[in-house]
Amino acid sequence: MKAALLPLGVALELGALLSQQSWLSWLAALAFASYFLLHFGRLNPYPRWLGIITLGILLVALFSSRTDADLWPRLASSAAYYTSFLGALGLMQLLAKRLPQLSELHKALLSGSKVVLYPRYVLTAGSIGSILNFGMMNLLCGTLSQHLKRYPLSDEQRRSGLRSVMVTTLRGFALVPLLAPTSVTIAIISREMPELSWSAMVPYGLVAAVMMIVVGWRRETRGLLELRDCIGDSSKAEGMILLLLGSLAGLLAIGAVASLTVLTASQSAMLLVPLGVVSFLLWRDRSPKAALQEVSENMTSMHNEMFIFGCAALLGGVLGAIAPLEEIATWLAQEPKYNVLLAVASLFSTITLAVIGVAPIVSLSLIAGLLAQLAHLGVPIMTPAVGLMCGFSLAMIFSPFGPSTLILARYSGETPFRVAFGWNGRFVLSVMPLLLLLIFATYWLHA
Repeated sequence: MKAALLPLGVALELGALLSQQSWLSWLAALAFASYFLLHFGRLNPYPRWLGIITLGILLVALFSSRTDADLWPRLASSAAYYTSFLGALGLMQLLAKRLPQLSELHKALLSGSKVVLYPRYVLTAGSIGSILNFGMMNLLCGTLSQHLKRYPLSDEQRRSGLRSVMVTTLRGFALVPLLAPTSVTIAIISREMPELSWSAMVPYGLVAAVMMIVVGWRRETRGLLELRDCIGDSSKAEGMILLLLGSLAGLLAIGAVASLTVLTASQSAMLLVPLGVVSFLLWRDRSPKAALQEVSENMTSMHNEMFIFGCAALLGGVLGAIAPLEEIATWLAQEPKYNVLLAVASLFSTITLAVIGVAPIVSLSLIAGLLAQLAHLGVPIMTPAVGLMCGFSLAMIFSPFGPSTLILARYSGETPFRVAFGWNGRFVLSVMPLLLLLIFATYWLHA
């Protein structure tokens, strides 16, 4: 069964994380490559073009004097990891369909004072996203669809409600790069520049997060209140205590695995989510064949997003290897003013490139590599790091090609361009001046 290549690849990558055997990652990359070669024509136009461009750049790198033989195994491992990242955490969607307590989550979030309605939704999405990453998008969007089916809403009310909750969820997800120690942003920055730890960067991320919450508070609260009024359900959400206890148990398990093994919190979640979901399916249906089919179908529904993430990992790795980062860093280190200009450029370039189809993780990898060279030359790099962190956060909600936007488009039935620009255009334009003020304040503090 061709679709089984995706869960096979994820299983091999999880085995690589557990055993720390890199050859399992290479086999995982081979399984993913086989699936996407066999199903290339079924991908959406953007992933197909991204795949062709990625292949072209890999061929150029093959004949470049700046690359060596060690690059290719690293690229294979990186592609397998990031492709599995989405596939593993996306299995939360299966729980959203099966657990009745999860369908009550939106009822609980839509209750209470209107003053805390929007920030509570945003912070809940950010908190879950800090552990499950894109699995949070599948979880909250999947449970939302199930929740709204219980009420006699008109098509217009349903579309408006979906839009309000999903855009709020997306805004919460954008807080993950700013606040979460498990985010890919902090992981890459701290790996390239150990002096920029999560504890050093989180104060600036917290200020940026508050700015983003305040900007979206008034407009989106109105939409959430309209949905609550249309539903008209004042009954108490059932099963929240069990859901809270289950969530705490899951978080404790992730924390325990992360503290007792070499795995990070995100890697622990990658391992425990599939383990928990598959165990639940086997316990409930008593059929390994049915469980495999359900897992395969779930990953197949996300193959566009998984392919984009895998290509982004390849592009980021190969461009970082062949780009003349040392020469660029030497030139930038000549003038202190270039520091703040690089921060502004990091903010705008990450967003602009994401809009035209360059995955933010590619920009993140390249700019982080450049900052590492600047740090080696003794240049203060907190200001451009803050610009990069803020740019990555906004790029996640303003790119019509990003996995988060594609997930929302799939659930809402809207086009990715409508989700990115129609839902978030005014928000991004409103918050951008505030983030520029944060960059200038950071530069002043570290000048």
